[in-house]
Amino acid sequence: MTTTRLFTISVLGCALWMPLAANASDINCDINFNHDLIVSENSLEVRDEGKVLYRFDDHNLLVDGKTVDLSSQQYNSMVAFQSQFYDQMPATMAVIEEALAVAGVAVDAVVEHLSQMDIDMSMLEGFMDELSQSITEHIQQDDGSYRLVSGDFDNFGVGYEGELEQQIEAAVSQSIGSIMMQMGSAMVNGEGETFASQMEAFGERMETMSAQIEQEVAQRERSLEQDANQLCMNWQELDKLEQEMQKQIPELKAFDLIQSSDNELAYRWMW
Repeated sequence: MTTTRLFTISVLGCALWMPLAANASDINCDINFNHDLIVSENSLEVRDEGKVLYRFDDHNLLVDGKTVDLSSQQYNSMVAFQSQFYDQMPATMAVIEEALAVAGVAVDAVVEHLSQMDIDMSMLEGFMDELSQSITEHIQQDDGSYRLVSGDFDNFGVGYEGELEQQIEAAVSQSIGSIMMQMGSAMVNGEGETFASQMEAFGERMETMSAQIEQEVAQRERSLEQDANQLCMNWQELDKLEQEMQKQIPELKAFDLIQSSDNELAYRWMW
């Protein structure tokens, strides 16, 4: 493994993992979406690879393009599911945005500390804001509806982590040459002990940075955990509501949208 790679993982580990995973093991709530969907205040459309599986809109339910006549009980069940799904989305977006904001505290600390070591971190300036905006624009549409694509939240987490690692690695790579030159110069000039002490000081700085980040995010992380727990339970209740709806409307049994099992929602999405 290269020196740059080791350094990058070290920074990511102390800056992101420790404060944000502190209580993650206590949160359990695995939510998956089997299909893509668009939900608004008055409609719900479920798709699979662009094909509309079913759509509920203006008191009408179409399944595979065919109208399904609904009884009053079936209609009320459909309305309850659609409206509760829509009402759930603002809280979901709030948890995502707060999770990114908490991670942003760690990223800002990394930028600050590495910049003090003359490592150019300008490429990370505004990174978290851009990421938050990108996710918001992907899910929340201009007309007030929300769009969710199957696998979105897992992809956000993987994409975020991978891109952030690449950005930090690129920044360190730009400066690793000067670090190696310092090491070579110290050895040639018999300053090995001085350089060793500098590296020891660097390690201490990393530990200090980790402690500082943990302290700064601790309170927000606890609040985020509470919100994630509540959100988790709400999604599980929505899954139960969908199951009841499917019992009442047999035409929808083939299209199970939400799958939940005990354990890990917001943290799994983001980290």
